[in-house]
Amino acid sequence: MNYRHLVYCSIAFAVVTPSLATAQETKQPEQAQTPPKSAEPASEGQNQTPPEYLDNRSTPETLIRSYYNAIDRQEYARAYSYYAPESPPKPFPEFQAGYEHTASVKVLFGKAEGEGAAGSAYWSKPIAIESTSKDGKTEVVNGCYRLRLANPAIQGVPYVPMSILDGTLEKSDKPLEESVPEGCEAP
Repeated sequence: MNYRHLVYCSIAFAVVTPSLATAQETKQPEQAQTPPKSAEPASEGQNQTPPEYLDNRSTPETLIRSYYNAIDRQEYARAYSYYAPESPPKPFPEFQAGYEHTASVKVLFGKAEGEGAAGSAYWSKPIAIESTSKDGKTEVVNGCYRLRLANPAIQGVPYVPMSILDGTLEKSDKPLEESVPEGCEAP
């Protein structure tokens, strides 16, 4: 009797397994076909699962996209870590409290302006942000972030990756797609 039960379970598993594999194969290519775009939302909406984890400090855009990905995922300590250690925007408890009503964010970028000085590279990055609150209200802000990367070849320990120095944002009356500034002041 136990032998028959084992045979029936093996047959049932063999029938179910291919359909699970087919379902996974169908789902994975959709995710793989969505490469990061220059103007893509950090999140698709408040009722969906959190966006995939993104932590990339390779360029000004990917750093800021990672910053807003952390906010979208409600990972405020990670978001705070994208600021330069010597220039946090405010004490962490205030920073975190500033996002307590935020459900999701979308970001659009303009072209970064960069320059090098005294062993560091600096950038100014134009941005527009649409935030959706937990009660469904949306607000659009725009402005510029300033970023810095000290020359990696001459850094010591601890290594400091590309970081946000500061940002200036103000409310925009235009839709998100029309709110990205043409440019920013030189970094």
